[in-house]
Amino acid sequence: MFIRKSLVAIASLSLFACGNDDGGGTSIVGPAESVPELNSMTMPLSSLTSAPSNEFERHLKNGIYLRNQSEFRVTFGDVPESVASADMSFSGTNVQEQGVDEGDRIKYDGEFLFIANNQAGDVSILEEDRGQPLTSIRIMQRQSQGEMLELNTVTVNEEASSINGMYLNENTLAVLSDIYQYNIAAASFDEMFFPVNSSFNLSLVDVTSKQAPQVNLSFTIEGSVVDSRRIDNMLYIVSSYRPWLEDVVYADTEQGKLDNYNKIMQTDIAELLPHYTDADGNNFNLVNAENCYLPETATERDGFDGVITLTAINLAQPTEINSICVNAEVQGLYASQQSLYLYGTEYQYLEGKSSETSVVHKFNFNANTIDYRASGTLDGRFNWSLSNLRFSERGDYLRVVTTTGDSVIGLTHRLNVLAEDGNKLSLVSQLPNDINPQLLGKVSNDGKVYEDIQAVRFFDDQAYVVTFLKSDPLYVIDLEDNLNPVIAGELEIPGYSAYLHPISENLLLGVGQNVQAGKIQTLEGDVDTASSDDFAPIVEGAKVSLFDVSDISAPKEIHSIVYQDAYTPVEFDYHALSYLTNSDGSTRFAIPIERWLTETRVDSEQQKYDVWYRENELAVVEVTSQQTIAELQEIGRIKASFDDETQNTSSGWQDRSIFHQDDIYYIHGAQIWHSQWSDLTQVLGPY
Repeated sequence: MFIRKSLVAIASLSLFACGNDDGGGTSIVGPAESVPELNSMTMPLSSLTSAPSNEFERHLKNGIYLRNQSEFRVTFGDVPESVASADMSFSGTNVQEQGVDEGDRIKYDGEFLFIANNQAGDVSILEEDRGQPLTSIRIMQRQSQGEMLELNTVTVNEEASSINGMYLNENTLAVLSDIYQYNIAAASFDEMFFPVNSSFNLSLVDVTSKQAPQVNLSFTIEGSVVDSRRIDNMLYIVSSYRPWLEDVVYADTEQGKLDNYNKIMQTDIAELLPHYTDADGNNFNLVNAENCYLPETATERDGFDGVITLTAINLAQPTEINSICVNAEVQGLYASQQSLYLYGTEYQYLEGKSSETSVVHKFNFNANTIDYRASGTLDGRFNWSLSNLRFSERGDYLRVVTTTGDSVIGLTHRLNVLAEDGNKLSLVSQLPNDINPQLLGKVSNDGKVYEDIQAVRFFDDQAYVVTFLKSDPLYVIDLEDNLNPVIAGELEIPGYSAYLHPISENLLLGVGQNVQAGKIQTLEGDVDTASSDDFAPIVEGAKVSLFDVSDISAPKEIHSIVYQDAYTPVEFDYHALSYLTNSDGSTRFAIPIERWLTETRVDSEQQKYDVWYRENELAVVEVTSQQTIAELQEIGRIKASFDDETQNTSSGWQDRSIFHQDDIYYIHGAQIWHSQWSDLTQVLGPY
């Protein structure tokens, strides 16, 4: 049997530790006379346990030794939702769960706009070649006529290579910045996810005075940010950390292996856990061994060298910092207002056959702490793109969608419902089942499903699932009875939706791609995109669809708009979507669009040549009602235009926008274009 390392994109909440410089002394002493026989590192599929610190220490050190003795040594270099509130007059960050804020590159409070300017910079630029920090924050103020005025540009951390995300809590701006250490030759995905010698910065900036903001707190933390969330005053950060011992090098002799093992085992555990440094250079433990969890099935022969830290910090009282850690692999996180879930998948290959088993760990938010609750396993994986949207907590139940198989042998998609049972998350229902055997995805002539899942979204007692191969089946799953989920209805249309946005109990917006021959609607009129090749459908462009889901047994597409030869970053990052629901029930949406175009030029010798360039614009659409009489209307587009001397070097990947009453702001790079709902042909800026 050959077991491959799980491909994990570790999701770890990392906030800053219980400020304590006492990490505990070494409990494993030696020297040993021989290296014990150790099991290979795999993803444990058991519940977690708060084991004695010496057991945690052995597990971590075993993992460090196992990683060190891998034939592939890694070298690292220093290289620089749902429904909006109708009484809001401006839009905010688009999030998965209402009440759970997510970090983004812009934050707006109705008057002041903060923009993380990563300078569209090449983060591979060496520090000595930068000339100035790659990252800064523009502070803008909305004026009486809607125009934007820059008040200040500040650099929070000069070592940062990019700003990971920001949160605005009253007059405190929390800024998470990455300080990258790049993996030149990672042997596996988890080595990329746990970069060695990496660090990040958390700064809390007092922005009471926008002209003179003050950094009240600055921590540089060992590890790498995976994700973060804010609930009221509490900030939760997910980070990963892999310890590195410079004097322990790969050995191919028995004596060298023994020397490495003894060096690792006799290293103080405090040196192997992440630390943070304050602005005065004082160094503290981010987490202590006594506050860490292990898989309950771990033995003396098991180990893993990565640490996931879950930290909670009170933004109103930032000295209140609490951290726990998990010495195991995970792949992502999902957070509700009450709970945090970490998840991951173990991939195994046995006699030419593959299998995938996933684990989910549940933690509860309890005042200023995070408490472990339970774990469960499921057959299948969650895939990578927007995997958190496959999860939803509703009352006492966790609903989650998994996938097994591949496009060769066929795919099986399941809706799973889990409930807490002691320290276990137990499976209480599943779809398909014996009573409701219908498969998710169109069944081919051989009885198999080859359509993979493109989008999942939960809303109240429904789950919406989009599968795709050549067309887009949209499935509506009825979860009114979590113990008896049922596919209530389905719809097949051209193209697919990669992101689903519930507008109301009646309407659903889909954003994705149009992939099928036929007519598409643009501002320039209908365009014939007919193709005779049924086996190689051509991606025609970014597609926005409005669905009527009022009758869950018969969902239907009301209207769609396609932007020819373009894509939208909303397909991969739902923060790129902005929306504002008005008091009359209409909802305005802004969707960034990017396409590549060519321009023929003539050189000095009159030779023609083609130049590729980006075209970036903001598409503005309206859903006229929250009822089934609603229409999807394109209002217009705001183009990011530049003068002849300015090149468009910024990718649309991080484009953002804001609605404020009738004003619309399009943020491309660090610049802002401004227009009004009544006439999008008049564009001011860039500011």
